[in-house]
Amino acid sequence: MSKEPIRIDLLIIKEENAEKVMKNEIGHIMRKYNVLEYKGPGDELSIDTLYKTLGYACLYKGYGKTIDEIPADELTVSLFREAYPRELFFELERKGYVLEEKYPGIYYVRGNILFPVQIVVISRLNRTMHSSLRILSANADIEDIRKFLEQTENMKTPRERNNIDAVLQASVSANYEIYQKVRRANGMCEALRELMKDEIEQDVARGEARGEARGEMRGRAEGIVDTCCDLGLPEDAILERLQKKLNISLQTAQEYLQTFGKQTVKN
Repeated sequence: MSKEPIRIDLLIIKEENAEKVMKNEIGHIMRKYNVLEYKGPGDELSIDTLYKTLGYACLYKGYGKTIDEIPADELTVSLFREAYPRELFFELERKGYVLEEKYPGIYYVRGNILFPVQIVVISRLNRTMHSSLRILSANADIEDIRKFLEQTENMKTPRERNNIDAVLQASVSANYEIYQKVRRANGMCEALRELMKDEIEQDVARGEARGEARGEMRGRAEGIVDTCCDLGLPEDAILERLQKKLNISLQTAQEYLQTFGKQTVKN
């Protein structure tokens, strides 16, 4: 008996009316049933990991409600890891398998193997196409983060926002200091503002306090505008905060923003 319950990291089942081949490079190998194993930055990806994941796929096929309900030729296996698994690849080649780098960072395992298998080396993936995976690294690159934020800015459906939030939460948790820099950049996306709203509120409050220490309305307004601009907050959010904190009209708030605002403030 195993020490832990059998647990697949992720199972993707393609809908009947889905495109035969997914547009994403990682999806090109996939069929109807796809077992995925994701290893964190500090986790090992060994030959035993591969056999364990193949075992999950075998069990999943065997648990069909009817005989051959899940055809073997409709099953695939994908393993993900940030770093290049040199020892695993050496062992696979020693056993006679052929590794084909089908796309940058995506290796197909060819040979006498139960199901189509791909091994995804996240650090070697194409930056433009796979930013959502690359930012899950414990040493995420700031350019990958910016690329991901740019690509997701216009995704507005609840399902899309939930997926974006899940990726950002995991990435922020592993790369907090980098995100502290990113969130101060102008044009920070809505998802990141929402995710880090507590930290943003604290920084804005400190800016307001600095303004209040100057003892006059203009000083307070300057403190609010300066801090909000540094955080990359949109113009409408700054105007709303000025009106609320200073109890002033929209016109007066606009005048303060025009006086103290920076050229990089964006709507």
